[in-house]
Amino acid sequence: MNAQDLSKTLEIEYNNLENLDYNYSTRVKKINEYIDTKRPYIEEIQLSFIYNYFSKFNYRNKDYENAILNGKKALNIQKKFIDSIPSIVNKSYNNLAYMYKNSGNEVSAIKTFKTLIKQSHKDTYVIKAYSLGLSNLYLKRGDYYKAIDYLKEGENTIIKAKKPTLSKELYRIYLGFSMAYYKTGKVSNYTKTIQYLEKTEEVISHLSTIDQKKRRIEIYNGYGNTYDELGQFNKAISYYNKALTLSLNLEKINKSHVSQIYNNLGYIHSRIKKHDIAYKYYQEALRYDKYRTSVYDNLGDYYVFKKDFNEALIHYQKAINHTIKNGENYDYQELPSLDILAQSSNKIGLENYLKDKANAWYKFYLKTKNVGYLRHALSTVMLADKVIDIIRSESSEQQSKYFWRKKGVDLYMLATSICHKLNNSKQAFYFMEKSKALSLLENLTHEEAKNRAILPEYIKDREYNLKQRTYKTIKQLKLDTTYTEQQRQSLIFKQKKEYENFINSLENEYPGYYTYKKEIGISLFDEVFSEHLSSSNNIVQYILNENEGYGLFITNKETHFFKIPDVNILNREILEINKLVSKPFATQLQLDVFTKKSFSAFNKLFPFKNATKLLSNKTTLIIPDYILQSFPFETLITETYTDKNSPSYLIYSAEISYAYSISLLKKIEQKNRNPKSNLIGFAPIHFKNQKLASLNRSTYKMKKIEQQFSGKILYQDQAIKSNFITLANDYNIIHLSTHASAIGNQEPWISFYDEKITLNELYFIKNQADLVILDACKTNIGELQPGEGIMSLSRGFFHSGSRSIISSLWSTNEKSNSKIILNFYANLKKGKSKSTALRQAKLLYLKEHQLSENSPYFWAPLILTGSTKNTLSNEHNYLLYICLLLILIGSIWLIYFRKNKNNQSKKQRSFD
Repeated sequence: MNAQDLSKTLEIEYNNLENLDYNYSTRVKKINEYIDTKRPYIEEIQLSFIYNYFSKFNYRNKDYENAILNGKKALNIQKKFIDSIPSIVNKSYNNLAYMYKNSGNEVSAIKTFKTLIKQSHKDTYVIKAYSLGLSNLYLKRGDYYKAIDYLKEGENTIIKAKKPTLSKELYRIYLGFSMAYYKTGKVSNYTKTIQYLEKTEEVISHLSTIDQKKRRIEIYNGYGNTYDELGQFNKAISYYNKALTLSLNLEKINKSHVSQIYNNLGYIHSRIKKHDIAYKYYQEALRYDKYRTSVYDNLGDYYVFKKDFNEALIHYQKAINHTIKNGENYDYQELPSLDILAQSSNKIGLENYLKDKANAWYKFYLKTKNVGYLRHALSTVMLADKVIDIIRSESSEQQSKYFWRKKGVDLYMLATSICHKLNNSKQAFYFMEKSKALSLLENLTHEEAKNRAILPEYIKDREYNLKQRTYKTIKQLKLDTTYTEQQRQSLIFKQKKEYENFINSLENEYPGYYTYKKEIGISLFDEVFSEHLSSSNNIVQYILNENEGYGLFITNKETHFFKIPDVNILNREILEINKLVSKPFATQLQLDVFTKKSFSAFNKLFPFKNATKLLSNKTTLIIPDYILQSFPFETLITETYTDKNSPSYLIYSAEISYAYSISLLKKIEQKNRNPKSNLIGFAPIHFKNQKLASLNRSTYKMKKIEQQFSGKILYQDQAIKSNFITLANDYNIIHLSTHASAIGNQEPWISFYDEKITLNELYFIKNQADLVILDACKTNIGELQPGEGIMSLSRGFFHSGSRSIISSLWSTNEKSNSKIILNFYANLKKGKSKSTALRQAKLLYLKEHQLSENSPYFWAPLILTGSTKNTLSNEHNYLLYICLLLILIGSIWLIYFRKNKNNQSKKQRSFD
């Protein structure tokens, strides 16, 4: 019997066993006995086919454990013959990945799909691993930008292969792109969503009529989703109706798809305030799929609108329970455990349902004033926060992490609102802390983890070099026109993969590193009292968005937890004040407008009794949020202004410094620093091949600084980018006297004599400076990233190791800036703290100037962020101790010498 006939005979024999009239476990036993009987007499490849049949039989019966076991047995045999059966091997990898996926083991599914795409033989299974496997898994995890990376690599694989069979799979890639870009929630990406939907329409003509209809349903639904988000509701409804008509006319209706479309129609009608029509669509959606969880969530929203909070909570609970498959118990006062939520494959949905449920409890309280409802709201929102933590930890792309930071910010505002009603300032402080710069805190924790895990230096260097090489590759490829877009993306993908594989190997080889980098320490309220407060300082913590805001003013004796009044007006005032102070006041009218708005803003930002008194003669650490992150609090007017007196700026009564968060400040303070030298300055003065004005005053200023401090100043063609990169890690103080900018969507940059350094480059330039002075324009401004803050040059230096930074909020005046900075250094040398030194330098400027030159434009742009401690004074104290010790040693030696000399004289006289 030839091999083909034998295979057919074995298949028939096997199928007979599957079809025996026994229960599943008995048939499994019979099949195992059959395999044991046949194994000695058949070739391995034939045996692998039987294991494949067996694996699929297990899978159909949802026996995933045995399905995976037998699938592995088949694959391990087939890999030996990969040269002759590459497509069969690929198919077995594909089957195994889906078995892992449906068993709930998504980590192993991802690993198996990744192994499949590495196979040298490129076929439809490989492309599906990109488009249906990895892309969908990362979308489910919320790692949308990782999904986009794999789709780009899948597209590039098709283009490089130049196989007609693979080109037919492009439609799957394009559909994947449309979904991924849509999920990012960025308006700028919705255009890409529409473009990829159009591309999909262009490449599905080869499909059968029925498959074309199915794809068009997906395409029309995609258009509907996108136009809905863009606010083009009529267009969206038209596309949803097209999708619905096609779906209902299929010979075999996909009930799940029909339910989804009805749900979408309901949601869009609720957005245009046609709630009763929306309700009818939701009921139709449930008629086709009674377990569609998003329908229950939307019905919850419907009942919230109707102020029927019991029904709303029941429906949110249904959404949660059906997601975690928790039966028909809809007791909405209960919450599932975090362990159960963590095991769900739809954590994104769960986070949304929990947040909506918390909001319903909160609104239920507003209606009834039942404080118990607030407690339910708080416990629900705390659970949602933990789910977001899990989603973020599973996201590997930084842009995906930023997406979930933005989602978290909305949750933390709701949580703070709940805490305010409960007057729970301690819990509110936690949520306020967590709403700020968490990704930056994670990055610093990652750096610390490498030290705590005692990673060898060569490992640290390799990790650093891989990150740097990825960035350089991205930057160089943007300028290199010899590569196609697909080739660029492929090279970037390979760099990212190399780094990802390296980090995975670290986590396996150094388990301590993995543990330590997950220990993201969020500072608690009680820590503030024990570690950060004294009778001479305060802390002000804000959380703010377009419509709502809260603050915590904390002293060592009292706490004021307040809601910011008239937030919409405050936001407009902040923008107007920033615009006014970015130029000198030219008229009395401009000053009057400024003082009126500034005084109004002060009363909103400190809306409690005796605010001015509590701020006076204190050092106040401000942790701003939203647009307050680019606002100089020192310019706030604390008293009603008349033209008969000078403006009562806050700087006159209070010493101000800033921080991203207490948690980040604590992490920064913990870093061990051991710089080789004291100060290095860079003063290009002129700029080669750059259209930048010369900074002629810079020479005088830097020479004065050089006289005051032992240090090294690099001028003109010595103040080059490569020298900065080489030397930055060796100095305690880094002073950059140069040009910088961050206009619009442009990446922030700071210039050296020969070229510029951008924010992204700063992330890869190590420093251990106690103080960085960014003596240039707009070094503390940039894109506002919700939940992270301003993506400024200042942030870049904190990321790379700095303890504190002085940066600017607008284009500075070279003359006034120089005076303030020189006086700041003089005060620093006297041992004053950084915040005191900067404040006194500004006050001296105000004292010596009048009229227009007294405008905040001249004295207010420089702000201090980070630690206020003066390590220079510690250095001087250290030198003083050394001198005193030397004097003491000298005195002891002199006494000993004289005493010894006297004894020698006595001996001499005795001998005589």
